[in-house]
Amino acid sequence: MSTYGIDLGTTYSCIAKLDQNGNPEVIQNYVDGTYTLASAVFFEEDSDNTLYGESAKEYLETSPERLVQFAKREIGKPNGKSWDIDGNEYTPIEISALILKKLKQMAEEQGESVTDVIITCPAYFGLEERNATRKAGELAGMNVLNLVNEPTAAAISYCYREFQDNQVVVVYDLGGGTFDVTVLNMSIEKDVAGSNKQQMRVLASSGNDKLGGKDWDEILYNILLDRYCQEIGMDSSDLDGDTRQCVRSKVEKTKKNLSQTDSAKVKIKSDAGPINIVVTREEFEEATRHLVAQTVDLFDVALNEAGGVKIDKVLLVGGSTNMPMIKKVVEDKFPGLVQVEDPERAVAKGAAVYASILVGEDEPVPTPEPEPIVDPVTGEVETPAPAPVYRSRATGIGEITVVDQAPRSFGPGVFINGEYTVDNLILKGTELPATSTKVYGTMADNQEMVKLSVFESMTLEERVKPCEDPEGNAQDTNPEYLMKALGQLVLELPPNTPARTQIEVTFMIDAAGIHVTARNLVTGESNTTRIEYATSMTEEQTEDSLRKLNMLSLED
Repeated sequence: MSTYGIDLGTTYSCIAKLDQNGNPEVIQNYVDGTYTLASAVFFEEDSDNTLYGESAKEYLETSPERLVQFAKREIGKPNGKSWDIDGNEYTPIEISALILKKLKQMAEEQGESVTDVIITCPAYFGLEERNATRKAGELAGMNVLNLVNEPTAAAISYCYREFQDNQVVVVYDLGGGTFDVTVLNMSIEKDVAGSNKQQMRVLASSGNDKLGGKDWDEILYNILLDRYCQEIGMDSSDLDGDTRQCVRSKVEKTKKNLSQTDSAKVKIKSDAGPINIVVTREEFEEATRHLVAQTVDLFDVALNEAGGVKIDKVLLVGGSTNMPMIKKVVEDKFPGLVQVEDPERAVAKGAAVYASILVGEDEPVPTPEPEPIVDPVTGEVETPAPAPVYRSRATGIGEITVVDQAPRSFGPGVFINGEYTVDNLILKGTELPATSTKVYGTMADNQEMVKLSVFESMTLEERVKPCEDPEGNAQDTNPEYLMKALGQLVLELPPNTPARTQIEVTFMIDAAGIHVTARNLVTGESNTTRIEYATSMTEEQTEDSLRKLNMLSLED
């Protein structure tokens, strides 16, 4: 049974699998004749029909209220945007599910059977965004084996062809709507059977899920629009939707032309005849210099967090890295080390390889028996089961493991020295899975319960003031922390519990999410919860979403 890797992109998405020879291949979009599907959905008026891809994007200026794009920028965000179409409200999860359903349909009409999948997401995504992405796949009728960070997937794509020695690789991933940079250490060892054991260990990640090629496109669109208005002597506010759409339709081709030549000629229709506009690469690069600078700043953040390791290779991934300005700025930092890595397809290909590893499409690799663990209190001896490790069928890949990091810092909201504080038990960059335990004391005599709010943030500080107090009242906080409350855990206390009763709190983070346990060390009573995210859906909400999505026809 085949497994599939899906690059669910902000602007373009694609799906890949391993072919009969074990090489990853992207399944073609038979509608547009390309290997990607524009992540755009258009809801036709007075109809259950929906259009996808380039067909949907054609309505951006003429019927913008019925077109939904860039849902990935909203998915999993608190108070995230939704779209009201004909009285039906569509969330970012549901829009993403529609795009995934279309990818599934296109593949299955070509003889595939898409069930087990790996979906990619930005390394910068927190657990809320990851949970929402997983839910979108489930609504699309897929069994989501796991999520994998986009830069890590791109590195796996590189690895399956060229992983021959130990090296430190940086992945600079500039997609249509998000930017990620990840530093990975690739190492090779021999397993007990004498086969190559390949490990990819994430050393650092940085990024911005609101920065991508879309921002370059918008600037180029405004350049073309202003130039057109100058030529015809009109203000842009006086242009009709059809004319705006005509201008916008020239943006992507113009950007591609500017990647090949020093200037691009653009012909746009007008009532007085065609208007010819010339845009130079120099002026486009000057107008977007600040965007390039943002990626460089984030690049430096990741390099600093990686601890000044020696870089052996820099991979450029994502369609927006085709712009010469991007390659130049990276090559200036790392001359001779830059490699363009199949920008539009590497992420999906790497996800397909990773999917084949997770399901173990081949026999498991022999692994040594793990060392027994002796409980220091009871003296009991436990021998844990060995973790299954598989060889992928992908050409050039032997045994491979991926060691990822916590994308955020996590901790409970507690009172420390009388001030409500987030005490980060697991810091951003900690290797996963990660577990941390700490003991706190109750605040008052006869306290009826312990209520722990669980926070996620970007800070590397162990303690920080949260964005809200225990009652949900907003507090001032440094916006760079990007802090938010994920959920709560309540532990009931018995009557007459004295102040300073010890409560042990344990945080466990893995690829599936966050688990929190609070245990009364006096009574032994405990409560464990897997945090329910704001984007989590009840059974009733899931059924309502499926009803809405199943009523729509997936038109080409």
